[in-house]
Amino acid sequence: MSTQQRPPTYGAWRRPQSGGAFGASFAATILTMGAAVVVILAFALTRSLLVTGLLIAASAAVLVPMLVSDDGLSGTRRLSGWRSSLLSRRRGEDVYSSGAFSRVPGGLLRLPGVLAGTELYESIDSDGRPFAMIHMPDKHLYTVPLAAEPQGGENFDQVHLDRAVANWGQQLTSFTTTGDIPLVVAVLDTVPDTGTVLLETVRARVRRDAPLLARQSMYETATGTSKRGIRLAARLSITFEAQTADRRRDPAEQAVEIATRLGDITRAAAAAGVICTPMTADEIVGTVRRSYDPAALEAVEAALYSGEGTGQSWADAGPRTHFRKPDRYFHESAVSVTWEMRVAPKRAVPERVLERLIRPHPELPYKRVAIVYRPHKAAEGADVADSDYRNAAARRTGRTGLQKQADINDERAANLVQQEQALGHGLTRFAVLITVTEPDGRTELIPRMNAILRDISTQALLEVRVSKHWQDAAFAVGQAGQGRVIGGGHPDARKVHPGVRNPHPPPPPRS
Repeated sequence: MSTQQRPPTYGAWRRPQSGGAFGASFAATILTMGAAVVVILAFALTRSLLVTGLLIAASAAVLVPMLVSDDGLSGTRRLSGWRSSLLSRRRGEDVYSSGAFSRVPGGLLRLPGVLAGTELYESIDSDGRPFAMIHMPDKHLYTVPLAAEPQGGENFDQVHLDRAVANWGQQLTSFTTTGDIPLVVAVLDTVPDTGTVLLETVRARVRRDAPLLARQSMYETATGTSKRGIRLAARLSITFEAQTADRRRDPAEQAVEIATRLGDITRAAAAAGVICTPMTADEIVGTVRRSYDPAALEAVEAALYSGEGTGQSWADAGPRTHFRKPDRYFHESAVSVTWEMRVAPKRAVPERVLERLIRPHPELPYKRVAIVYRPHKAAEGADVADSDYRNAAARRTGRTGLQKQADINDERAANLVQQEQALGHGLTRFAVLITVTEPDGRTELIPRMNAILRDISTQALLEVRVSKHWQDAAFAVGQAGQGRVIGGGHPDARKVHPGVRNPHPPPPPRS
């Protein structure tokens, strides 16, 4: 007699919270207690209601924004974002122009914002493959993008699916042990199918000595289905932090270190069901260029597959103009809106939970889902897990009623994380950025695009919100896999052994 196996679910993630009173942060709790003591002493010493009232008003002006939150963001953080945006507009930093008649040296199309100071280098890994790395000198960071061909869930049975997820978790755990990988970004990008990929794939695989009828049938199929659908592309960007003075000073030294490890990383990704190939400098330039200028998509793909290259350098891959607003980002002739994960799902989710979010949508041809992982170093993982558990226990002892039950559940989750971390599993923060682009810049379509995105995000059990005041930075992180501001504007959740799997068939192989 056989029993039906229950489908696996994933969960046990939690958003870290401090152990302050009434759900406030620990710093806000200490400041509130200090302000109360000051007010009491002032009244005792002066016996003046005016002085006491002024102190209460001043304390409230400082503490209320820290204690009151809306949509998961405290008033202090919202005021900070508003102030930063206001100062940026006054300095003219929300508008960018490049090219021949701009102030950019050399008249180049330099990348704006967080990518402005980056440089691109190319080297050869231990397996003889060329790879490119994006260098951010001021942070000593090197990001290596990999072209990914994830295998869809339809090609696996349940045993292989579970093994692939476990292997992905082990790879993230290995990133925590090295201590020099602060950021990993998995990107699933949908763009209109220009037909170039399919046509060039057929051209590379059809033999010249094949029968004429067979060759004509293949080419007619490739050209007849061109420009009728949406293509899914995937990338995996891994950011390394230079650990020695030589690697910080000389990119060639860091390239040697990355080259020796890149083969093991791609083999581990293949064991997790994701075939990865290092991207060349020309491929990265083309990808970034067509992200900022969707009108260049067909020209970029034709140039890459022609073998002649795009003819552009990293210093010339940016937009000619861009304009940042609090809730949207204008670049070239397009407009984009980036959404961020507000909180992780509050319950266990099935394995295909992100399917509706990732799959191509006919009304959102330009859509990018970036899953951001920030592995805790193994040395700090235990301290973080212990601190989370102490804070959860402190909140439970200070609550009553229905709220106390929620704190009990949170304490159990923190205890589970602590136990799993003690067994050697990695502790990783993660977030999700979702970008939708209207290639013609028609702002009247944004409300409908936002409504569709919110709907499919809800179906994926994700609570999302618009990334206010940092749209350009969120756009850069999602398409280049690198940025300074990760964690500055969106919440992270912590998860032991997290895993993500693309449930769709891979795109056509590259020639």
